[in-house]
Amino acid sequence: MNISSYLCAMSFQTNIKLGNITNLSDARFAAAAGATYIGFCFDPMNEHYITPIKAKEIIDWVTGSSVVAEFGNQSLEEIRDISELLNVDVIEVNNTFLPDELLSLGKPIIKKVNVNVFTKEKLQHAITAYEKVADAFHVYADSETETYDCDQLVSLCQSHQLIWGLQLNTGNVLNILSSFKPFGINLVGGTEEKAGMKDFDELNDLFDVLRTED
Repeated sequence: MNISSYLCAMSFQTNIKLGNITNLSDARFAAAAGATYIGFCFDPMNEHYITPIKAKEIIDWVTGSSVVAEFGNQSLEEIRDISELLNVDVIEVNNTFLPDELLSLGKPIIKKVNVNVFTKEKLQHAITAYEKVADAFHVYADSETETYDCDQLVSLCQSHQLIWGLQLNTGNVLNILSSFKPFGINLVGGTEEKAGMKDFDELNDLFDVLRTED
């Protein structure tokens, strides 16, 4: 599917974040479709890592979506330097910085939370500890086996802006939105077949399911 066939922004049933973007095709597709956020991973240990220079080239070509800088275990100085260089809108962190340290970054914060490493009580504590400094929480699992308490996630979605990064597909996404009512969902960008060429069928199908009726 060519990006030109997706130039009119849609209205969706929830906020959409397309993260781990590594190419212009994904960024243009998401922004043109009306995704709330487009994210670029600056964690060198991540398979979706993109250099700040390449990310800037892509960002300069897109408008309409908030740009998220996604980080792993980098230092505050590196996070601040890259975020200021690219003038991103939001910073997503997956680290153990203290809340006051995150405030020093001077940008809206998405805090990633791995549901597989916490008990029910510790997950609640992890959210509560950062609720005054994090604008949203991206909940995810680092393995195919996801262990979480459904009732707890329903409650957290009611009290906080949770971005759903757990397993999603066209068959379950509407049920997740209905059951949990998250603030948004996190999708992941893919690779291009070659420069400027990309198959968007899977994303297109998911976006169609999420589209609101006019």
